[in-house]
Amino acid sequence: MAIQIFSEKSNRWRDAYNPLRGMSMPRLISLLEAGERGSYADLQWFYHYMERSDAMVFAVIQRRRSALLTCDWDIRQVAEVTSDRLSVNGGKHERGLAEEQAAMLREAYDRVENLRDAAAFLFSGFFRGFAHLEKHFDPAGMVTRLEPVEQWFWVRDGMFGAWEYNENAVSGRWRGVPIDPSCFITFETVPLNRIIAVPYLRKNLCEKDWDAFLEVYGVPSVFLVGPPNASETKEAEYQKIAEEIISDGRGFLPNGSDVKYVNGGGNRPPFLERIEYLDRQITLAATGGLLTMLAQSGAGTLAGNAHMETFRQVARGDAAMLSEVFQRQFDGPLLAEFFPGERVLAYFEFAPPATDDASRVVEDALTLAKAGVQLDPKELSEKTGYGIRSVAGSGRHEGDRGGA
Repeated sequence: MAIQIFSEKSNRWRDAYNPLRGMSMPRLISLLEAGERGSYADLQWFYHYMERSDAMVFAVIQRRRSALLTCDWDIRQVAEVTSDRLSVNGGKHERGLAEEQAAMLREAYDRVENLRDAAAFLFSGFFRGFAHLEKHFDPAGMVTRLEPVEQWFWVRDGMFGAWEYNENAVSGRWRGVPIDPSCFITFETVPLNRIIAVPYLRKNLCEKDWDAFLEVYGVPSVFLVGPPNASETKEAEYQKIAEEIISDGRGFLPNGSDVKYVNGGGNRPPFLERIEYLDRQITLAATGGLLTMLAQSGAGTLAGNAHMETFRQVARGDAAMLSEVFQRQFDGPLLAEFFPGERVLAYFEFAPPATDDASRVVEDALTLAKAGVQLDPKELSEKTGYGIRSVAGSGRHEGDRGGA
């Protein structure tokens, strides 16, 4: 039952094609417009090179990806199954069903041999607009691998057409081989690279102009002004002296001579300010804040706290979106197959590392416990992300906790 058709990818010709050569703003706009029509091969190949050729773009992607990959994953049960408001028989049935579903999902995710790599590739959809994972099955129908299928192998007929496979990543193609969506996990969102690509190209053109400026004005031109009424013989002698001075030599200048340096373009060309502005635009689009990547004047402990909090927020948002993708396209089909007609009571979730919010929840729980209020360990586990065991003899079970 293993589906490996799409994993046998062939794009060797693209290995010798660098899309950054001769890239211009009109060419980039043309690629972006083609992407809006569903032709992604050249655009996604450009994104692939762009992400690896600019320090700022590479850094923001790595920081966001690492923030997500520090998350553990859990198989959780809906809090309602532990509620005392459930009827005795109905509550007992749903609690048992929730435990069975959680155990089945935990086993299913443990079977996936490349879960973390698959999550890392699915994350690339935040920057490229979409990502596909192909499900590989064992004879029992369980998923054993989630194979990444790079973005330049996909096409669609229009902005909202069905996804089709472009086997050889052929340029300019809008139609390909139809796929069975149930055999893939597909993530779609607004592509951050579409926003980043324009300042990226402007930044590179600015650096090119800066290099040209330095070639002309980086070493100031030197002119010697000779004394008045110098003869041609003396002018030839002064010329020789000038050449020696330019070559880092030392020489004698007659009385009345002068030295002039030409540093055209002004003492402070605007290239650095322009590049810093474009870096801020890239950072703002990728992380939602400036303190996360760029050092600001006066930045200290306050800026460092803002730095960490911003990435916690980003990680929580990324984790929530990708968790929902797995819940719909991985959990849903399995639970429907093994528990037909039953209510879904367990689900997969990426759990960001515990933060100050979790600490505050624990402090509040301790205060309530001292006041005699009994708390549900499973609900507390869901709020904090900690695996929590109830007090001995309470009859409650350990909070569900998975592993990466």
